[in-house]
Amino acid sequence: MQTEATPWRGYTLRRAQFEELAVLPEIEHLAAQQFLQSAQPFAAQLPEQTLEQLQEYQRQGGVWVAASAEGDLAAFALCKEVDGMAYLAEIDVHPAHARQGLGRALFEVLKRQARERGYPAVLLTTFRDVPWNAPNYERWGFRIMRDDEVGPELRGIREHETQAGLPPASRVCMVLALDAKPGP
Repeated sequence: MQTEATPWRGYTLRRAQFEELAVLPEIEHLAAQQFLQSAQPFAAQLPEQTLEQLQEYQRQGGVWVAASAEGDLAAFALCKEVDGMAYLAEIDVHPAHARQGLGRALFEVLKRQARERGYPAVLLTTFRDVPWNAPNYERWGFRIMRDDEVGPELRGIREHETQAGLPPASRVCMVLALDAKPGP
């Protein structure tokens, strides 16, 4: 598969190695601190992915990292199959590497992988009212799904989010058809 390692602006975008998984919760925690300045400040205190959850994503082939030239991890993305489509569970960028397009670059690798695997679309759930969430994903070509478009597995993810304390009115399901063009 051509998506095994992709050079990008001094980083290497690639699948995570097993021993790197333990570093990802710290990146997630640091990246989440930006929520303190958002409409959803409580999100900064949400629990990070557990090692067991990360291992499950890895078994499904969906843990990708951005490694600096020095070998430090700068960002990661998690993806798995949901309702027969690729589901982008999370993208986090370490604050020291933020605002460079690294999250978008990782997403492009995941999108290419999803196409190679024959998925018709990429799904995600996110905050409607946080600028780097739904509005950003709309710029990437995603659109908010109608309720009747949400499949049973994605609906289950939303129910789990609600049980975990995420306010349902602030959350949306989004889809990007893999033949869609990004917005402006």
